[in-house]
Amino acid sequence: MGSKQSIVSRLTAHFYPCRQPDPLDTAFCAYAKPGMRVLDAGCGAARGCSRESPWKEMFIVGIDKDPAVYANPFCNQNLVCGVSNLPFSDASFDLIHCRWVIEHLADPLSAFREFTRVLKPGGRLLALTPNIFHYATISAWLTPQCFHRWWRCGEGEPFPTYYRANSVYKLRRLCAEAGLHIQNMELFEGPPHYLVRHWPLFLCGVLYERVVNSTPLLKLIRQRILLNAITPPLTKS
Repeated sequence: MGSKQSIVSRLTAHFYPCRQPDPLDTAFCAYAKPGMRVLDAGCGAARGCSRESPWKEMFIVGIDKDPAVYANPFCNQNLVCGVSNLPFSDASFDLIHCRWVIEHLADPLSAFREFTRVLKPGGRLLALTPNIFHYATISAWLTPQCFHRWWRCGEGEPFPTYYRANSVYKLRRLCAEAGLHIQNMELFEGPPHYLVRHWPLFLCGVLYERVVNSTPLLKLIRQRILLNAITPPLTKS
C-alpha cells in the first residue's frame, strides 16, 4: 500500500505541481460579502464555505442530514435537516452554498423551490455537482451501494445518489420551474483524485482530464457542473 501511495504521490506532484483552484470556492469568494446571511447546504462536519472568503464576517447556517453537522465549527448555527423542506422563513438568505448535494436529491424540484423561497430577491445559489455524462458519475450510477462502501472504505457511509438533476439540460429546466434565473453554468474537469488508490486508473484519469480540457467541444463530458443562479430582484413600481 505504501509503495502504491508513493507512486500516486509522485504522479500527482508531476502532473499537478500547483494547487488546482476549486470552482465553487472561487465563485463563492467572488460574491460573498461581510454581513451576508449564508445557507451552507450539506456542509457536514467540516466542509463548507471557502475560508478565503469573509466567512467570519457573515452569518452562516449549516444544514445536513447527518447529525455530524453539529460538530462543524465554521457555522454560526447548525441544524439537521434536508433541503426539500427548509425550516426558514421566506427571503432569509443572501446566498446559498451547495457542494455535492444535488446528486443526492430524490425530488430536486422541491429542493430548488425551497432554495428560491428562502433566498432574498436577487439572492444567489452557487452549487457544485457531478455531471451525469462523466465516466465517474456513470460508474457511480450503475454500481450498487455496497460497491460505494468498498470504494470509499474508511470515509463513512455514503449517501444514496439519484442523479436526477445532473446535466446542463436538467438544471436549466429545474431552475426555470423553480423561478431561478441562471447567470452562468460552467463545466470543469480537475485532477482525478477519486482514483488515487489505483495508480494505473489515476493515469487514465489524467489522460482524460488533459483531453477534455483541451477543447470546449468536449466540455459537456467534464466532471463537475457549477451552477450560478439568482432569484428575480424586486422590480420598482
